[in-house]
Amino acid sequence: MTDWGPLPYHRDVAALLERENPVSFASLRPVASSGTDELDQLLLRQTYRVDPVGHPEVHAVVQRAADALGVTVPIEIFVDEGGQGSNAELVYVPDRAVLVLTGGTLNLLDADELCAVAGHELAHHLLWTADDGRFLAAARLLDAAESDARTPSEYLETARRYRLATELYADRGGMLACGSLTTAVSGLVKIVTGLTKVDSAAYLRQAAEVDYSVPSAGSTHPETVLRAWALQEWAERGPGADAAVAAALGPQLDLGSLDVLGQDRLAEITRSLVWMLVADDVVRSEEALDLAQRFGVVVGGPPVLTDTPSNLAAETRTYLAAVLVDFATADDDGGVDDLGAVLAVGRRVGLGDEVLRLFTDELDLGERALAKVTAAAG
Repeated sequence: MTDWGPLPYHRDVAALLERENPVSFASLRPVASSGTDELDQLLLRQTYRVDPVGHPEVHAVVQRAADALGVTVPIEIFVDEGGQGSNAELVYVPDRAVLVLTGGTLNLLDADELCAVAGHELAHHLLWTADDGRFLAAARLLDAAESDARTPSEYLETARRYRLATELYADRGGMLACGSLTTAVSGLVKIVTGLTKVDSAAYLRQAAEVDYSVPSAGSTHPETVLRAWALQEWAERGPGADAAVAAALGPQLDLGSLDVLGQDRLAEITRSLVWMLVADDVVRSEEALDLAQRFGVVVGGPPVLTDTPSNLAAETRTYLAAVLVDFATADDDGGVDDLGAVLAVGRRVGLGDEVLRLFTDELDLGERALAKVTAAAG
C-alpha cells in the first residue's frame, strides 16, 4: 500500500471550508497542549493505566504500529473501567497519543490484531496533526455547524461523510500498521461483534457481494462490511480506489443529499449550462442576460469549462432541465425559436428528454407546438 495520507475528500472539504470560512477555520486549528491537568485527573480516576513496566508486550505492539505509521509522540494507554463491549478510542492531545480501550479488548485481540486496532487510533492522531491541524479544524467546524439549527443540509451531509471518510482513513492506517489486510479485517470485526474467532476471508467474500451503489447510511462510522470492502479495494488498487470509496459514502450530485462539494460542483455545472445558453445568439434577450447574471455568468466572459455527467440522479437532471426551461421562457416574446434553442442545448448535454417533458408538463405545449419546437431545435 503506497501514497497513504489524508483522503481526497478530506483535502477537498478542508480547502472549501477554509476558503469560505477563513477566520473560523484558523481559530479551530489545534494549539500546543496546555491545561490538560483535568484530562489527566479524569484518566487517573476512571481508567486503569496500562503501565509499560507491567505490560511491556502491549506497549511493544502499540509501538510497532507507531513505528509503521511514523508516529513519534509519547503514547499512553488506558483501559476504561466503565466501558461496555470492546472498543478503542483516541483522546486527542497534540503532543502525545492517548489511547483508551474498553471492555475486554486486550483479551479479545491477538498481537497482530491489536497492532491494527492501535494503528487505526494512531492514524486519527496523524490526521488531526497533519498540515498544521487543517483537517481537525475542518472536523471541528463541521461539528459546530451540526449544533446550529440554521445550518444548511449540505453542511450536515458533509459532516456525516467527513466522519465516515475519517474512519476509513484510520482503517487504512490500521492495515498499514499491521501489514495485513486479513489481520486488519479480523481485528475490526472482532471489535464490533465481540467474537473471539473471525474468518476474514469469508467476511471479505461477504463484503464483495454488497451493492455499494447504494451509499452508506452510517452517521458516525460506515457499515463494517463497507470498511472491509474499502480496505480490500485499497490493498489491491491503492489510491486508484479513492473515487469508488468516496462514492460509497454518499450519492454524487443528488439534490436529496448534497454535500458542500456536490453543491459546489452542481453550481459549476449549472453555470456551464447557462453560459452555453447565452453564448447562443438566439437566447440573448435582455431578460435572459439578467437571469444569467443571477447565476454568476458574465456574457462575453470565458466559458465555464465543465462536463455534464451522464449519471446524474433523476431529481438533479430535472433541476438542470428546469434551469434551461427558465431561459426558454425568460423573454415573453421569444416564442418557438427560444424554446428550440434551449432544447438543442438540452440535447447536447443529454437532458433533451427532461426538457421536452417540462415543455409538456410546465408549459402545457401540445403535440403540434412540440413538433414546431423540435423542428426549431434542428
